[in-house]
Amino acid sequence: MLTVELSKISPSRSGFETPGSLLESIVQSSDDAIITKTLDGIITSWNPAAERIFGYKPGEIVGTSILNLIPEDLQSEEQTIIEKIQLGERIDHYETVRLTKRGERLDVSLTISPLKDASGKIVGASKVLRTIGDRKQIERTLLQVEKIAATGKMAATIAHEINNPLESVLNLIYLARTNASNADEVVSYLNTAEEELLRVAHIAKQTLGYYREHSAAIRVTLADLVTGTLKIYETKLAAADIRIKTKFSSNPQIVVRKGEMMQVISNLVTNAMYAMPSGGTLTASVEDVVESDRRGLLLSVEDTGEGIAPENLKKIFEPFFTTRSSIGTGIGLWVATEFIKGHEGRIDVRSSVNDASHGTKMSIFLPFDNPYSK
Repeated sequence: MLTVELSKISPSRSGFETPGSLLESIVQSSDDAIITKTLDGIITSWNPAAERIFGYKPGEIVGTSILNLIPEDLQSEEQTIIEKIQLGERIDHYETVRLTKRGERLDVSLTISPLKDASGKIVGASKVLRTIGDRKQIERTLLQVEKIAATGKMAATIAHEINNPLESVLNLIYLARTNASNADEVVSYLNTAEEELLRVAHIAKQTLGYYREHSAAIRVTLADLVTGTLKIYETKLAAADIRIKTKFSSNPQIVVRKGEMMQVISNLVTNAMYAMPSGGTLTASVEDVVESDRRGLLLSVEDTGEGIAPENLKKIFEPFFTTRSSIGTGIGLWVATEFIKGHEGRIDVRSSVNDASHGTKMSIFLPFDNPYSK
């Protein structure tokens, strides 16, 4: 926007410059293209910067349509701009694309103001146009850098998420070897190891966003899924001096995608384990509840760990947010949230960092009448 304050005009050798001549001087020397047009879109003035930016001489472009400067796919913009101008509205810093004489597309920022005649009637528009190609290139470069960084995080995420079930398989193989004399126990451990290896493939595809579990949802008891997951991590939890407590006040069957729910429970258990580096108690519970007139099950995993700082609580379900940069990349809870949403459930967290009552409780509500039960 060009603003001229008469009180600040400096005197020339022959006296003060008139406002009109000063404004003309500013227009002619401006680095920004300054163009005027009628309400019909006919160009009526064209300053030297416009010539430099677009390549048209005034004699070539004045008297022609402004559409010569607008790419065909964006020409609908002109009608919208004219409608706003006719209402007396000003358009500030509108970013769009315009065409040069050679057909090159330029990233530009436009400021457009109504032009009025002596009676105050709007008769046209004045455009101040600035090229922003360098800034747009920087933005595109930064976006590319962000994509590369996100790709790196995703690769690290896959490695981290896959590592959990692979560690479980190693534990199960160890248990099978140390109980080799008990055939039934060995078969049980190997069956669970097979399930974990199938989950490895599932996690990799799901984390990349290319896959959702296509196997049919089945009837299971959440208590059994929790018990199975805790069994997998039993040795590791014991080594970390973490005591396991379970409270299963209800054990009805519910229709869920088993692989997804196993991944959710596994994530809650591992998060609780890492929150208690000096040991503690992990409590898992399942109970019948009614929420908003919907019957369902409430699965909770609670730890006596260090707790989550209040400023981090609202961020923990965001992708890539983590307070354990050396261990994970912060996608586990985000993936878990997506799985729970698919079941029309919810996932909540309560946490305290107080010395007397520190710890975190993650709760998941799963309705019996979820989409997979129909």
